Amino acid sequence: MTLLDRYIGRRFVSALAKSVIALLALFVLIDLLTARREDILNFRTPLIVVARYYAAYLPWIFLQIAPLAVLTSGLLVLGAAAQNGEVTAALAGGISLRRFVRMPIAASLALALGLVAVNETFGPRAASEAHALEERYFMRNPDRDRGGVSWANLSGDWTCHVLKFNRIALTGENVLLDSLRDDAVEQIRARRIYWDDARSQWILEDGRWLVFAPDVDLKEEDIRITQMPAPFTEPPEELFALDAPADVKTARELAADIARAKRHRAPVHGHQVDFHAKFSRPALAFIMIWLAIPFALRLRRGGIAVGFGISVGVAVLYLMVYAVGMGLGQIGHIPPLAAAWLANAVFFAAGLLLFRSIPS
Repeated sequence: MTLLDRYIGRRFVSALAKSVIALLALFVLIDLLTARREDILNFRTPLIVVARYYAAYLPWIFLQIAPLAVLTSGLLVLGAAAQNGEVTAALAGGISLRRFVRMPIAASLALALGLVAVNETFGPRAASEAHALEERYFMRNPDRDRGGVSWANLSGDWTCHVLKFNRIALTGENVLLDSLRDDAVEQIRARRIYWDDARSQWILEDGRWLVFAPDVDLKEEDIRITQMPAPFTEPPEELFALDAPADVKTARELAADIARAKRHRAPVHGHQVDFHAKFSRPALAFIMIWLAIPFALRLRRGGIAVGFGISVGVAVLYLMVYAVGMGLGQIGHIPPLAAAWLANAVFFAAGLLLFRSIPS
C-alpha cells in the first residue's frame, strides 16, 4: 500500500464512517417521528423498549443506508480531490485514474462483503428480536389475522384446508382433509384442529371420517370423530416455513424453507426473489462507488450540499428501478434472479460507462 493509497483510503473511510453515523441517526429520527410516534403514545411504550427496538433494527438499517453512505462519501472525498487539483496532479504525474481511486473501490467491496456477512450471522437474529418487540409493544392484537390456510402434498397423500386459522395459538376451525388414492378416496371434516406440543401431533376434534373404496362392493365407511390425531405428521415449523419475513432468516435458512414449501406445492416465486435480494442488496454498496467517481470528477463544485443532493437523487432513481424489478419478480413476469439484480445491473452498467468516459 503506497502513501497515496493510505491518504485516499483514510479520507474515504473517515467520510464513510461519518456518513453512516449521520444517516443512521437521520433514519431513526424520521422513523421515530413518522412511523412509530403514534404507536409509542397510544401503547405507552417505555423508552427503554424503544431503544431496544431500534438497537435490534440497526443491522437492517445499516444495510439500507450503507450504499447511500458510499455514494455520499465518494462524492465528497473525490469531489474535493478534483476541486483541489489533486486528481489533475496525479494524472500529470503518470498515475492513472484507476490507480487513484482503487482504495475507495476496495473499501466499498469490503463493505459489501461485510454486509453479506451481517446478513448471514447476527443480522437475522437481531431482526427477529425487533419483530418480537414490534408485535408486543407497537401492535394491538397481533393475532387478529385468522385467515384460511391450505396445505397440499402432506404425508399420506393428504390435502388440508382450514377456513379460519390462528397462527399464534396454532388452532383452526372448519377443517376439510381429503386424500385421493388408487385404492380409496378419504375425506375428513372436523370442527377444530390444533397442535399438541406434548404429543407433537395435530389433533382433530368433532368431525367425521368418510372412506370410500371404489371396488366391486363400493364399500363406504363413516367414522365419527370425537378427538384423534390428524393423519399427517408435518410440524408447524414446516407448514409455516415461509410465514416469517425474509430478514429474520439467513440465505441458507430461507433456501431450506423454500425447498420445504415446494414439497407442499406452496407458491415460492416471491420468496425466491427475496432469496436473491439477500445478495443483490449488499452488492449495491460496491456498485455505488462506480457512480460516485464519475459524478465527483465532473461536478467539482458545491461541496456537501451538491454531494448530498446527487446522492438523494440517485437513491430515489435506484429505488424506483428496484421496486419495478422486484414487483415484476413477485408476480412472476421475470425470473427471480433477474428481478433481484435488475436495478444493480442497470446502475453498474451506467457507472462503468460514465467511468470510461472520464477524460484521463
